[in-house]
Amino acid sequence: MLFDRVYRLQVGTKGSNTGTEITDLRIQFNIEKTAKKNPNKSSIKIYNLQQSTREEFEKPDTRCLLYAGYKEEQGPLLIFNGNVTFAWTQFDGADVVTEFELGDGQKEIRDTTVSVGYKKGVKSGQVLKDVAKQMGMPLTLPSNAPERLWNNGLSYYGPAHTLVDKVTKATGLEWSMQNGTLQVVESGMVTTRAGILISMDSGLLKHPERMRKDKTENSKKKKSKDPLKQADGWKVDCLLMPTLNPCDRVKLESRSVNGVFRIEKLTHDGDTHDGDWQTKLTLIDPKIPIAEVKGTKGGRGSAGGLEEEANFEGDL
Repeated sequence: MLFDRVYRLQVGTKGSNTGTEITDLRIQFNIEKTAKKNPNKSSIKIYNLQQSTREEFEKPDTRCLLYAGYKEEQGPLLIFNGNVTFAWTQFDGADVVTEFELGDGQKEIRDTTVSVGYKKGVKSGQVLKDVAKQMGMPLTLPSNAPERLWNNGLSYYGPAHTLVDKVTKATGLEWSMQNGTLQVVESGMVTTRAGILISMDSGLLKHPERMRKDKTENSKKKKSKDPLKQADGWKVDCLLMPTLNPCDRVKLESRSVNGVFRIEKLTHDGDTHDGDWQTKLTLIDPKIPIAEVKGTKGGRGSAGGLEEEANFEGDL
């Protein structure tokens, strides 16, 4: 088990070349990420900041980028990118503890209004690229994602997230905000990022817990749109894997299960002064089975770049 944990917290204003970086104070973090379109949330506690720094950090919409990981591997890797939605300071004995609540894409979703007009023949991919640009966010969209053609053109004025909703629903896609990026995938499927192998030799902490649909559910009821209520899956605890995000693929190997799954939600938890850094995953069967391929060597949680084929990293 690795204990040489490292982190880097950058705080400032989006688009600014100035900011503050923290690497040596005690911090605690709890990060929750889902495949849903609501902004992912994070809570970060920082101990014993100077008063002037606290006041600067507590301003609404301040941008925070948290990197965390293991020195023996690739060092700190991006684990959360978001805006301050609420902040406060409390006194705990000799410690001054400042806590931040953060939202991934919160400001962009709340504040961005778009006005677009397209001639006939515009495709959904082009609309999504233009909206992401107006939101000031990168877009990840698989090259093989389904596309819709608007034969009569398309015009819209209003909140950017509403247009993203309309375009993705009409095209069989789903979207979410992941680390300051507008992530779009085919509904129920996975990203094209390289998959991660999780096993007892590569970070798995205990046996996966089986998760099943409610067998007593009345079959006449309208089918739920919640992926967690539609598919079987597993709950998995592992050492911190900072680069994992919802909709990524994971190859899970244990005594009870051996298969490839989609991440539906996850949490990252850590304290620089106490306990293990952990990632808890909720995995579900993807909409269409993903072929297994031979794993490649790499660090825990390594991003691995963007790959079109399933490619698993692990074997630490």
